[in-house]
Amino acid sequence: MSANKTVNILIVQERCDEYAALIKERFPDQVNNGEINILLSKDEKSLPAGALEAHIIGTWPVIAEVTEMKNLKWVMTFSSGVDHWEKFGRWPAQVSLINLPGGSAIPVAEFTIGLMLELTKKFNQIWDNQKLEKYDRIMGEELYGKTLGIIGLGGIGREIAKRAKAFDMHVIGTEIEVRDISFVDQVYLNSRFEEVLAISDFVVLSCPETKETLGMMNEERFKLMKKTAYFINCARGSLVIKEALIKALEEEWIAGAANDTHWIKNPPPSYLPPGDELWQAKNLIITPHVSSWTDMYAKRFGAVFVENIDRFINGQPLISVAPGFGG
Repeated sequence: MSANKTVNILIVQERCDEYAALIKERFPDQVNNGEINILLSKDEKSLPAGALEAHIIGTWPVIAEVTEMKNLKWVMTFSSGVDHWEKFGRWPAQVSLINLPGGSAIPVAEFTIGLMLELTKKFNQIWDNQKLEKYDRIMGEELYGKTLGIIGLGGIGREIAKRAKAFDMHVIGTEIEVRDISFVDQVYLNSRFEEVLAISDFVVLSCPETKETLGMMNEERFKLMKKTAYFINCARGSLVIKEALIKALEEEWIAGAANDTHWIKNPPPSYLPPGDELWQAKNLIITPHVSSWTDMYAKRFGAVFVENIDRFINGQPLISVAPGFGG
């Protein structure tokens, strides 16, 4: 960026103020003297005046106006994946896209272990009984010695494996190639994921949405699982056929499930409306797509964002650039 030229930074995110604070902390002088101009919006439907003049964008939702921004140099998506931008399909050829693969790995891994404990220790039933003043000693299960099958041993899957080992679980999973992975006892090729389904006591989806994974959990796949097994999805709702999940629970093909990500994308990131049949599904825990949403989220993604702002200002190469997105 040439000297004495204002860098316009547009931040579009529900908690945009947190990202703005990180920029002000890193570049106090540049913000105060007008070298950096920060534009904020909590959603993509109400962009502020001057948004089309942005050089840099930090956002979670897709912003259709990127095609109109003639000064735009790069965009950081505040998410680990880039599938939402891939679906957008009109990416400017000269613009780089930044993401943070594995950026949600720690919170999602913690959340997944929490769901496993919830399913086996029956905390929800105990809490319901407390409200009813009902003293019912419910027998739980142990994670100890159980087999955890992780479908997708990327950043999130590996963090789940690491934590599962603290419970002395037997950990298996799928990857694009067979290789040694810390805390994983056996790695299977992605093409053999049905074998993992059949022998696991817990099946956790932690793979991205691709042509191969869309609808991967159908009736046939649920029927492969043990009747005593639990299914957890903190990845993408589109990986699961909803009707198949409901049938698997209602007909007791599996013991229970937990779902943090859903099929409706409006409002983002996913949504389950009142009246949806999933709310009444048997032995299902529903959470509102919060597995990655913690007090560290903005700090973790913001660290890469401000580092790249610094690099951009000083003419240095950007880090964590997503392949296949211009620039």
